[in-house]
Order: sequence, then structure tokens, then C-alpha cells
Amino acid sequence: ASSKGFWAEMLGIGDFYYELGVKIVEASLKLREQTGGLIDLQTLKKKLVKGDQIEDDDIVKAIDTLKPLGSGFKVITIGKHKMVQSVPREMSTDTTAVLNLADQRGFFTADVIKSSLNWPEQRIDNCIDSLLSEGLVWIDEQASPKQFWVPGLFAGIA
Repeated sequence: ASSKGFWAEMLGIGDFYYELGVKIVEASLKLREQTGGLIDLQTLKKKLVKGDQIEDDDIVKAIDTLKPLGSGFKVITIGKHKMVQSVPREMSTDTTAVLNLADQRGFFTADVIKSSLNWPEQRIDNCIDSLLSEGLVWIDEQASPKQFWVPGLFAGIA
């Protein structure tokens, strides 16, 4: 109890946001292998809500209160989805642009990047390699052409 009071006081937040922040961290870490560190806000909300009424703004505020800990948690927008990022990584404009291409179908291809963004092959390869190495996308090598899926956009993950 003293630890909870200490962190709540240190971060300048009440018990509700402290406890919600802890739940967000626990749920995000539990799902990180499945989501690659990006989880749709509504999916996370479903994992957190068990009889409690939690609003999207409550989740955003709880995540904002984690910033002094340098935790890497933040809310970003990918297409029409608000996503909770739980990996300490800055999204470049390139990675954000490519992730936005996956908004409608949950995946993208190198050809889609080339036709939509008109990038040279090296830039496309660098961006895809970066997303793959961070686990933010999964590759489907059986598809032709290869498809790169954003697991955090899968409906009903977890």
C-alpha cells in the first residue's frame, strides 16, 4: 500500500489512474508477443473492463501518467484506429505511413507501399525490415506477393 501511495504521489495522480496504469502495463506486456507492442485501444479496453466503466479518455490519461517512468507507453493513431504502443520506440514518419496503409485490411505489401507512397525499393525494404525487427509486423511468405500483417489491428486479438 505504501508503494502505491508513493508512486501515485510521485506521479501526481490519484489511485484510479495509478491502478488503471498498472492494469494497462500488465495487459500490454501479456499481449506484446501477440500484438508486437501495438494494441488497438478498444481491444485493450475490452481486456481491462470487467464490470468497471472505463472511458477511452481514462486509458489515455492513465498512459500519460506513465510518462515520468520513461515506460515507452503512448497512444498513437494508425488510420482510424487509436493504438496503444507499449514498446519504447519512436515511430518515424516512414513507419507510420506504412502502418497507415494496413488500416483497412490489416496488412500491406511492398507493391502497395510502392504504388501508394512512390518510394524507391531501398526505402521500402528499410522500413519493412525495421517493422519486422521490432515485431510490429508479421510476414506471410506463402502469400504472393508477401503480405506484412500488423497484429495489433487484428479484430478480436487475445
